[in-house]
Amino acid sequence: MARPTFAEDRKKFMSSIRRYQEAVGNGAFRTELGWNEDRYWKVHSVLIEEGRIVRGRGRGGSIRRAAR
Repeated sequence: MARPTFAEDRKKFMSSIRRYQEAVGNGAFRTELGWNEDRYWKVHSVLIEEGRIVRGRGRGGSIRRAAR
């Protein structure tokens, strides 16, 4: 089975984060997605730049959906 494309990863990331009303920790969310660190942080960085997600607080950092 082919590895998902970057666009598919973005879609899965945003779809999965919708379950959270508040912030979710990066470590827990990466584990939930089942992704390695490189894959997670690449998608994370693009979504931060696009303003789709925002950084939060926490020991390992956290994220939440940006207000729209």
